[in-house]
Amino acid sequence: MKMEQPATVGLDIAGLMHATRAEARRVMEASKGDVVSDHEAILDRLQVAELITGDEARTLLELYRIGYEAGEGKGDVQRAFFESRGMYDRMAASGTASPVALIVASAGVGSFEVAPGDDGSTTVTIARVSYGSSLAGIGAGIGAIIGGPAGGALGGAIGGLLGGIVDEKKDKKKP
Repeated sequence: MKMEQPATVGLDIAGLMHATRAEARRVMEASKGDVVSDHEAILDRLQVAELITGDEARTLLELYRIGYEAGEGKGDVQRAFFESRGMYDRMAASGTASPVALIVASAGVGSFEVAPGDDGSTTVTIARVSYGSSLAGIGAGIGAIIGGPAGGALGGAIGGLLGGIVDEKKDKKKP
């Protein structure tokens, strides 16, 4: 009995890393440093691959913009967190959201750090430019190539986790 395997089974990690870097450079050059456009290009790819819907792409782009503006000091970080959390909650409660969209949205919300203060206050911070949701989107795209929608969900989760690690290494903006 012969098992059918996707053509991507023979891909090596170094090859995937090289392809990812080459594609990331292409997207960054095309957007000329506009990180929101970078994220939009990532979401477009996920939509073309039918891993997310057009409505989900618009919601995920808005989540990214909210986090980006909060990190740039163009908005209240605490308010941005609660707005992002509300958008994620509505997406998750809808019962129709794709697993990849939920993972990318979760990574966007996870880019915020909420910490209780000794005096009972709450502090919300976010990295200046958070990589959580972008790397979740990239991971989902790569994972889908390797293992279809299930691979996309797993790749998105891994990418979001790696983005969180990158964010942790950078300075964060407080409210």
